[in-house]
Amino acid sequence: MDIKKLKLSVTMCYLIPIKNKYLLIDTGYEKDKSLFYKRLSNLNISINDIAYVLLTHHHDDHAGLLNEIKSRNKSCRIIMHEKCADLLEKGKNDLPPGCGYINSRVNMAIKIFRKLNKDWDFTFPPYRIADNDIIIREETTLSKIGIDIPGKLLYTPGHTADSISLLLDNGMCFVGDAAANMLNFLGTRYCVIFITDLKQYYQSWEKLIKEKVKMIYPAHGKQFGIEKLQYNIYRNKRENMVKATY
Repeated sequence: MDIKKLKLSVTMCYLIPIKNKYLLIDTGYEKDKSLFYKRLSNLNISINDIAYVLLTHHHDDHAGLLNEIKSRNKSCRIIMHEKCADLLEKGKNDLPPGCGYINSRVNMAIKIFRKLNKDWDFTFPPYRIADNDIIIREETTLSKIGIDIPGKLLYTPGHTADSISLLLDNGMCFVGDAAANMLNFLGTRYCVIFITDLKQYYQSWEKLIKEKVKMIYPAHGKQFGIEKLQYNIYRNKRENMVKATY
């Protein structure tokens, strides 16, 4: 299967072929618009070649271009978890009680980054689901929702309440932020930097391990083998997290 990568400012998006069309996993920030189209052009892919967008969760660096894509390609169908719809309409990353950055070093790095990027406010253009969008209420195979790709959608919360992952039958798993390969020198240990529920996050790792995933394709950082999750699971501790604020 010829998986194509779209490296945007901080988000790695993926294009999975479906006959003469593609399923796009996540969209990047709203500010990534020009880069998004440049990356598509470099691959000789048109916005109208995208039949589906699989949204792994509602955050600004994943959902920022939903309205842009939908306005240019109204037949494109957005796939999301049922908990995602209301969060998309709010147009801002959800900060539920207990959420935070994975440790104090990451928190300090975020503070520095925000000082250098004052326009980063965790918002994105609110998106209201369309009649042709697909809402996932339970784990399902892609074939059951009419997509000719051998794989299934898994509910993998912890980073957010609406997080889902796509596991292909060949063991490739596109996890959004259910795992990451970034800032490991700051002790992230393959966790994403922001977590809403660390216990739930690691339970999602247990699910990925149980499902016999072979290779993880995260939204942040390069792909890596499942053994990284097996080795690092439960190594980060809830008491070391730092409360996140806007």
